[in-house]
Amino acid sequence: MRILFDGYWWQRGPAANRAVQRELILAWARAHPDDDLVVALPVGADAAGLPPGAEVARSRVWPHAASNHWELPVLARRSRVDVTVCHNYAPASGDALVFVHDVMFEEHPEWFSRAERLYFQPMLPWATRAAAVATSSRTEAERMLRHAPALASPVVTGLGVRPALDGPRERPAAVPEHGEFAVTVGRLNVRKNLETVMLAAARSERITPRTPLYVVGTAAHSGVVSSIPARARPLLEDGRIVMLGAVPDAQLAWLYANASLTVSLSLDEGFGMPSVEAAHFSSPLLVSDIPVFRETVGDCATFVEPLDERAAARALDATWGARPARSPSTDRYSWDAAARALAAAVR
Repeated sequence: MRILFDGYWWQRGPAANRAVQRELILAWARAHPDDDLVVALPVGADAAGLPPGAEVARSRVWPHAASNHWELPVLARRSRVDVTVCHNYAPASGDALVFVHDVMFEEHPEWFSRAERLYFQPMLPWATRAAAVATSSRTEAERMLRHAPALASPVVTGLGVRPALDGPRERPAAVPEHGEFAVTVGRLNVRKNLETVMLAAARSERITPRTPLYVVGTAAHSGVVSSIPARARPLLEDGRIVMLGAVPDAQLAWLYANASLTVSLSLDEGFGMPSVEAAHFSSPLLVSDIPVFRETVGDCATFVEPLDERAAARALDATWGARPARSPSTDRYSWDAAARALAAAVR
């Protein structure tokens, strides 16, 4: 089979979206070495890291939605492919599978800017034209069908842990060599609910200048950005909360592996990759009591109401250092399994 892959984020873009796009292409190549792969990369994007033998088709249209909808059909015909595999936005014509990351904007428009809402608006209507639709979790598939009943029943693929996290580990320079700490990972937007995490840290007995909360993430590609509560500002001043910003994968792996607690109080997720990554490292895990986390990390996490700072503080203290007694069922998630699910839908 000859397949055109959307590679719009191959070199740059939102970190999670980029990881999903890259790893699915690489996993597909491993699982189906006899397929001919063509990857649509933006002009100027570096093709380094593509699967051996993959061809490159150059896209020139911006933004991603317009490129997928109107340009990919042209590239598909020019490359004489059997099917196109793309992300979020389906082509206007031709056989295609579209992987939709999430449609949270349908239920929570207040988390997104007006420009983002306008940009996301055609995602579901265009997806109804695709021959097949996929997403990462059962929870997200159910949400998509609630908002687009005419949609083909989405294939649920799961995702995996990025292979780079299983490489060498490196302690961030800002983190002392010995000592306990908590970590929270994600974009600094209102959906990730960093405000409640900080307010819980302010009430916690475990969070101190010697056992701080490290915050990993930036405001890039973040929608409506989170603000720092006034009550949390003293924690930033005395070192109880430390903003690390973006960190390399080797440092993120070290943080997951050495944390006394990983905290994710997101208000909603399509999949929630940081929580699955933390579970992969057997980190003690405190997460929001939302359906997708029940699905993905239900057997290895402690759950709490995400907007209850007092309950979150109590749970933070109680969960500190409590590593899972057995290997979590998140081990069932892998990029190879996700790629096989996509390929089965395509074939």
